[in-house]
Order: sequence, then C-alpha cells, then structure tokens
Amino acid sequence: MNNNNNQPSKRVTNEPSLVLTPQENQTLFNLLGKKCVTMASAVVQLYTAERNSVWSKKYCGVACLVKDNLQRSYFIRIYDIKEGKQLYEQELYTNFVYNFPKVYFQTFAADTCQAALNFANEEEAKNSEKL
Repeated sequence: MNNNNNQPSKRVTNEPSLVLTPQENQTLFNLLGKKCVTMASAVVQLYTAERNSVWSKKYCGVACLVKDNLQRSYFIRIYDIKEGKQLYEQELYTNFVYNFPKVYFQTFAADTCQAALNFANEEEAKNSEKL
C-alpha cells in the first residue's frame, strides 16, 4: 500500500560565502567532512583575548556555522581553504552567548578565552544572526 502522506525529506544545502568564488566555496564544502553542512559561511579574522588582555589576531580564514550530524552538534569552524585544513573549532552549547558589539565584529566566550570574529564583508556578518 502506498502512503502519500510521506513526503521526501528536505535536503539541507551548504550556504556559500558571498566573498569566495564558486570554486573556493566548493573547496570549502569539501573540507566540511561527511554528514556536515554549513548553515552560514563568511571570510573572517579570528581574534582572542586572554583574561582582560588586548585582542590578538590568531587566524584568517572562512568561518562556518556547521551542523555536524555525526556528532549531533553545531560548531563554529574556521577553515584555511588554500592549505585545505581546519584552523579552529568552537562547539555551540545550550545557553551559548554570542554578542554583536558591531555588525562586523562579534564576540563569544570560547572554551579557554574570549574570542571574536571580524568579518570581511558586512552582509556576511548580518547572515551570522543564524547563530
């Protein structure tokens, strides 16, 4: 018997960066890994600050809000698409606080320090509200 109430599951697609070329975005998507989808992508600089110190730049790369179906969790991950590697990862947890002191400069408490994303493109920064 055919059950017409069963609708096909909606496939989630990767969200590209507005700044990257289609080829660069495809390289990024290939770096995500199996069963991972980026819900937002943006070119950023990652800054960190230890205990009331000044911000220091740690990485430049492409930040992704990743839904990792294997780990059943969400992450902020930063990738270096030229080197083909992941630079940074922060798991998002219940009550994760994400601040917007400026549209293009957004902060959060990382596992060991304060962290900030400095966005290269303001439109991509606005898309980060998905967090």
